[in-house]
Amino acid sequence: MSDNGGKISYLAIIVIGFVAFCWSILWYSPLFFGDIWAKYRSTSTAAAPMWKFFVAPIRELISAAVVTYLVVRVRPQNWRRSVILGFVLWFGFYAVQMAGAIIWDNMPWQLGAVHAGDWLMKMLFITLASSEWHRRIGAI
Repeated sequence: MSDNGGKISYLAIIVIGFVAFCWSILWYSPLFFGDIWAKYRSTSTAAAPMWKFFVAPIRELISAAVVTYLVVRVRPQNWRRSVILGFVLWFGFYAVQMAGAIIWDNMPWQLGAVHAGDWLMKMLFITLASSEWHRRIGAI
């Protein structure tokens, strides 16, 4: 792998974050887990203020930026190591927090599983995409 001095492409972060958000929309759609999500939620999305729909993608952009920062410094050598990095990040942070919500906040485990699966999918995607971008293009 070439040494690019740890340069980060903001375009890569935006593209990867946007695609991760699109994957999340599919995850919560009726094609995948939308029915389970709707069944166990306590509120309807129809009651949500419009600003939430515009702010929602910021989470994926932040995650893409943080993971990209780590990928540039850790430099996983192949897709397997990228998957391990994504899984470790998901497990060490998101899965542990989701378990807390299930245990202490009485979140139904089914809803927690849908949310945890969404973030596992996104973390793996973001890590793999950032790593591949770095290896193939030379700058993330």
